[in-house]
Amino acid sequence: MKVYTETEYDRLYKKTLEYEQIESNTRGFDEIITAKSQWSAEQYRYANLSSGIELDIVDEQMFLDRNELVEHNNYQSIVAKFYLSGYHSVISPGVKGIAAEYTETKGQNYLFYLPDIEEIEQSWAGDRLKMLRIEIDLDIIRRFVTELNTVPKQLQALIENDKPQRFHSALGDITQEMQTIIEQIWHHPYQGAIARMYLEGKALELMAMQLSLLTTNCDRQTTHTRLKPKEIDCIYDARKILLNDLDNPPNIKALAKTVGMSDRKLQQGFKEIYGTTVFNYLHNYRLQQAQLMLREGDLSVATVANNIGYTHLGHFSAAFKRKFGMTPRDCSGENY
Repeated sequence: MKVYTETEYDRLYKKTLEYEQIESNTRGFDEIITAKSQWSAEQYRYANLSSGIELDIVDEQMFLDRNELVEHNNYQSIVAKFYLSGYHSVISPGVKGIAAEYTETKGQNYLFYLPDIEEIEQSWAGDRLKMLRIEIDLDIIRRFVTELNTVPKQLQALIENDKPQRFHSALGDITQEMQTIIEQIWHHPYQGAIARMYLEGKALELMAMQLSLLTTNCDRQTTHTRLKPKEIDCIYDARKILLNDLDNPPNIKALAKTVGMSDRKLQQGFKEIYGTTVFNYLHNYRLQQAQLMLREGDLSVATVANNIGYTHLGHFSAAFKRKFGMTPRDCSGENY
């Protein structure tokens, strides 16, 4: 598939634009753009807040596959992403410390610092991408830091060095607390200065939660001395396989065989990296995906249960209530 530069894609996008509506200074956002072209139908909300925080909300239905060559300019910013649906593939060869190919996917959150690189960003026809993105200037982080040892190691390097090492961290599942804040940002009722104050506070709250996760993940990684780099890659592959087939995941033995490990080593390594067993990780991920689908309101409780692999609606409802303290019907607003 052809790789388009940003300039080429922008030209083709404008050429096939069917409509575009731009609202300015609405609900705290500088612009809310609603548009449709041969590539996608999208709504994009953008706020450049006074403190130096940029907040973007993307809701895009893809119509065509797209490979776009994107340049990361020399900026001193950390970027946070939260994927409510869809996924985003990246080819980033030759960047020290960064996988040559990786995927950002639904239900997950990411934090990265990737200045001065080129990468190919891939989108796929039929995908519905819903994502919140925060870009925060390093100077803002520095203003909060009174003791360097209280922030994650990656951040310490960013604060201390003029040319710190790039990093891209997958921080795991979007937590219930993160999900609540994202929904508050998405649906808040405010306007004008109050809205912008609200958005800034919520963006900082999300960033604080991510930095806490980053610290926890760094602490866990120091305990991985028994795992070789190749074994860690195998465990990452095992997680991808599990999440790609939620309704019919492989058992432990089959999964271990697929990634080339013993089932005992896989279970031990999975617990080291993710802090829980393979079964519990899959169980929690299924329920989190169910919550996201129910909150969107497009699917019935029965359909959601089936989509994540539950054949018995009662079992699904009981598991959902144990985790979230509410029934699936309460979460979705579905009538009895």
